[in-house]
Amino acid sequence: MRRKPRSSIPSRRSVLFRLLTTPWRIVGLVLLVEFAVEVTVMLLLPLMIPAGLSENWTALFDATLLTVVCAPLLWWIIISPMRRVAMEAQALSSTIVESAGDGIITVDAAGRVLSYNAAAQSLFGYDAEEVLDRPARDLLPEIRLAATAVGESISISGQRHSGGMFPASVSVRPIGDEEQSPVVLVVRDLTEALRAEEERTVAAREQEALRAQQMATLAQLATGVAHEIRNPLTAIKMLVQSTQSDGHTTTLPSEDVKIVEDQIRRMEKSVNALLDFARPSPSERKRLFIREMIPDLIRLLEGQAGKQHVTVEFEESVGDMALNADHDQLQQLILNLGLNALNVMPNGGALKFSVRSHEDDMVCMLVSDNGPGIAPDVIDHIFEPFFTTRKQGVGLGLNICKRIAEEHGGRLSADNNPTGGAVFELCLPSASTMEVT
Repeated sequence: MRRKPRSSIPSRRSVLFRLLTTPWRIVGLVLLVEFAVEVTVMLLLPLMIPAGLSENWTALFDATLLTVVCAPLLWWIIISPMRRVAMEAQALSSTIVESAGDGIITVDAAGRVLSYNAAAQSLFGYDAEEVLDRPARDLLPEIRLAATAVGESISISGQRHSGGMFPASVSVRPIGDEEQSPVVLVVRDLTEALRAEEERTVAAREQEALRAQQMATLAQLATGVAHEIRNPLTAIKMLVQSTQSDGHTTTLPSEDVKIVEDQIRRMEKSVNALLDFARPSPSERKRLFIREMIPDLIRLLEGQAGKQHVTVEFEESVGDMALNADHDQLQQLILNLGLNALNVMPNGGALKFSVRSHEDDMVCMLVSDNGPGIAPDVIDHIFEPFFTTRKQGVGLGLNICKRIAEEHGGRLSADNNPTGGAVFELCLPSASTMEVT
């Protein structure tokens, strides 16, 4: 379907609107209408006045006819279009004000409210009838009616109907150029903006704190690496220098070669521990029973335990409760706890593994020994990276164990036995709990 071309002839309304936009055009149009009516009346008057009528009656008839003809024309041509334009402008202005997202309040020179839009009603909680002709200070106690520059605003507090206060941004603009003219207050609630700014500030602080913590950890890591590698390198250097003390190079004795090999193994162990700490291996979780893992782990420990005259015992009371865990990581965790227990009992003792169910649907394993226990000034730090009481220790084993437990949704804790020795408790959610969550 072809669309009809728009007419290039301007409509009467648009022509009148252009004519009525400036005062001199309005005056010119009024004079033009009056002149046209006057000319028409002058031409028709001799035909309409009876013969013999006096001059006074003729003038009265002329004035009446001019008024009767001129008034409707002025209304139809000028006043009616101006009224319609004014009403449409007022309706448009009211629509804009009522649909505005900010509170808009008109205040007279005495500081009393003249108008109050829907957004202001929602903001302050007052109905329009409650606010009109009341002081604006009832809504904005700190308000000053001095005009603000375009685009600027002042930050003050607003008073809600409920009695609460809220942060507000207010711009004050006068209506007209007179000194005592009314003003328009545009009020914006800053609660959400301030909350968002506070959240951004907190997030930035947390990010900065995390970065500082990472830098501290990096510094601690560098210190640990330097400490763990420097000592073996010093021992190796001293042995090498001893072969050149008289200016001639000699072959290292087999005992010294073994020392060098042991120190290299120590450095390799430190580096491997640091790599495990920095890059934990990805987990491959599957359904398994912790009670089935313990006998295999005990067999791995029996050789070292036999040399140290340590008895190893396993006590189980959980039945067939299953876990959803990574077998290798869990084996590494439990084996490390067992080796730590053996390290504190070089001259004999007892190592006990026990598994039980916990009231929060967790499966818990206890690794206990009857060694010297954990010193009070140490117990709060044993899971910290690089903290160790062993001369040959790196200080990362227990930290890695705790991280494995937490990555599985569990926990690892340490305490002293009332009867002596230390006990480590590893609790992991059962497979049924993991499936529900």
